[in-house]
Amino acid sequence: MKRSFAAFVLLLVPAVVLAASGGDHHGEHGIPWGTLIFSTINLAIFLVVLPRLLPLFLKTMGLPASRDDLQNRRAGIQTALQQAAKAKQESEQLKQEWERRLANLGTEIETLRKQARDEIAAEREQILAAAQRLADTIRKDAQKAAEQEVRNAEEKLREEVASQALAVARRLAPQRLTAADQERFVGDFIQQVRS
Repeated sequence: MKRSFAAFVLLLVPAVVLAASGGDHHGEHGIPWGTLIFSTINLAIFLVVLPRLLPLFLKTMGLPASRDDLQNRRAGIQTALQQAAKAKQESEQLKQEWERRLANLGTEIETLRKQARDEIAAEREQILAAAQRLADTIRKDAQKAAEQEVRNAEEKLREEVASQALAVARRLAPQRLTAADQERFVGDFIQQVRS
């Protein structure tokens, strides 16, 4: 860039000198060299100065100034667009999945209800079976307890009857037993002891 600027200045100086020496000839027909040279100088300044000042101006305005900045921005935009397209595709897939789930929601709910009813029925059967076993156990225990109470009552009754019979026998025995009965009892007892 420095070399092109130096070459431009070297070409510009002779053109300025030539323009200054030629002067203006208003009455002549031909090429107005002075105007042409000043226009060329203006164009040269515009072409040399503008590329140097334009990036500074664009940066102050917040715009990218160089080709690299534009390429970086373009690459960033392309990346953002690709990410957005990918996100859109993922959201479309997610939307389709949820729409499919919503379409099958009635079937899934009915399946869950049937499964719950089956589980409740099975649990009810288990509870009823356990209650029946418990009732049978309670019945058996109650029957055993009742039989034991009956045996206890019978034994108590026997003891009471025996006690009362003994009391009656003690009362009546001396009155009703004769000497012959007593001898016979003693003889039966001795005979039982011998055998």
